[in-house]
Amino acid sequence: MDLFLEFFAIFFFVFLNGFFVAAEFAIVKVRSSQIDQRVAQGVVRAKTARHIVDHLDAYLSACQVGITFASLALGWIGEPFLARRLSPVFHALGIDSPTLIHSLAFGLAFGIITYLHIVLGEMAPKSLAIR
Repeated sequence: MDLFLEFFAIFFFVFLNGFFVAAEFAIVKVRSSQIDQRVAQGVVRAKTARHIVDHLDAYLSACQVGITFASLALGWIGEPFLARRLSPVFHALGIDSPTLIHSLAFGLAFGIITYLHIVLGEMAPKSLAIR
């Protein structure tokens, strides 16, 4: 896969995960009284929000499926991408064992992807959705 495409895919799946996390928290946080007031005012989007709140389990399940899919795709694409980029660095540092290089690259790549996933894909969207 092309370097730019892989890099784009990593950030796409981080932000896709964040979208589903933010949607999940926004759905849970919204108050029915606010929606009812806006429906009474004739706000079209409020009718959509009312439908979502009335079918909460289905929409929360959809958010969870989206979060799971984005997380798995991020790991599937992100870890090998970063491990391939980090392996030459370890080799340049004088580490000659292919097994050790792979283990170190995998561990560091896993840590970086996990950090991106937690901070950009979980914590930031939750914080924004709760406000």
